[in-house]
Amino acid sequence: LSDIRAIGLAVPGPVSTKTERMLTPPNLPEWVDVPIVQYLREKLDRPVFMDNDANAGALAEWEFGGAKHVDNLIYLTMSTGMGGGLIIDGKLHQGGTDTGGEVGHFILDPKGPKCPCGLTGCFEVFCGGANVAHRLQEAIRSGKKTAITKIAGSLEAVDMKALLAAVKQSDSFALEIWEAYIDRLAQGIGMLLQTLNPDAIILGTIATHNKELVMNPLKQALPHFAWGVPLKYCRIEPSQLGSDIGKLGALALAIHGLSASA
Repeated sequence: LSDIRAIGLAVPGPVSTKTERMLTPPNLPEWVDVPIVQYLREKLDRPVFMDNDANAGALAEWEFGGAKHVDNLIYLTMSTGMGGGLIIDGKLHQGGTDTGGEVGHFILDPKGPKCPCGLTGCFEVFCGGANVAHRLQEAIRSGKKTAITKIAGSLEAVDMKALLAAVKQSDSFALEIWEAYIDRLAQGIGMLLQTLNPDAIILGTIATHNKELVMNPLKQALPHFAWGVPLKYCRIEPSQLGSDIGKLGALALAIHGLSASA
């Protein structure tokens, strides 16, 4: 412990870095208003720096990833949820209430499915892994014929991995769902391209583990949602950090926290 200068915490958002609390993370419904920084600082007697996992991922990409130190970078977690982290002019963008970069809750369709965050038709509800799995289970329960259940082993085990395995087997229902997923992903990314004109957009877990299934159709779909100039300019690619991004995100938070407080 004597060699540890600081601790970084990459946690599910939303968070308040000002009050050092986890607030109401949709995927951890019992973790409400948790003063986690204060607790760990008192127990470990070290500086503790916290942010949401998407912001931490953006810092990790900026510090260690394939788009290192570009001026304007967007990181999308593409995992259980659709978290986003923004680096603007070389600095992490927090916003006035630490909700800058919550791009997973852009509304893509106001008549779309209900999101656990309370809004309707969010980017995350269409492209977050947990929400996709939930809708797949509902569709299969209502009678959709597909190999996804057999691949998963049971209806309750149906998830993104089973969907992607079924896509590789050319299952017709899986292909239909995947086409819709890619269209919504392109729509969300197109909004970011048009709004922020970034140097790079780095895609997380689902893209990292399924590069060809994601990137080839995504590149075909994006011209329908963004102008050619910002699209051609921007590097859009899977993260090179893989499963280490969680650890590297926490490390990046600690490094930047110490630098800011020096």
